[in-house]
Amino acid sequence: MMTMRKRKTPKRPKNSASWFRSKLAWVLMLLVLVFLVQAFVFQDEGLYRLYQLKKQIKASEERIEALKVENARLEAERQRLLDDPEYLEKVAREKYRMAKPGEKVYRVIIETKKEQ
Repeated sequence: MMTMRKRKTPKRPKNSASWFRSKLAWVLMLLVLVFLVQAFVFQDEGLYRLYQLKKQIKASEERIEALKVENARLEAERQRLLDDPEYLEKVAREKYRMAKPGEKVYRVIIETKKEQ
């Protein structure tokens, strides 16, 4: 046969002064916890600021890598312009529309038909 166990009810302080003190202790601990979280997370040197700075550092490092690649490409272009006179002439003619003395440069304009 099964026996029924009696449920244990949580004990309450016997007088209201000790009940008030226990609630006050919990409120004070909660306030201290909120203050510590605010101090360590949201202050100038807090965790959120640290996260922002790490994110900024990562973005800066990615930008540096992109600029290094661009710099290498430009240096290769510079070296090619210095070493290859035919390429230099091609760039001068196409990009800067230069011509040798006595040459005539014609510019072809292609007109597109407007839809009616």
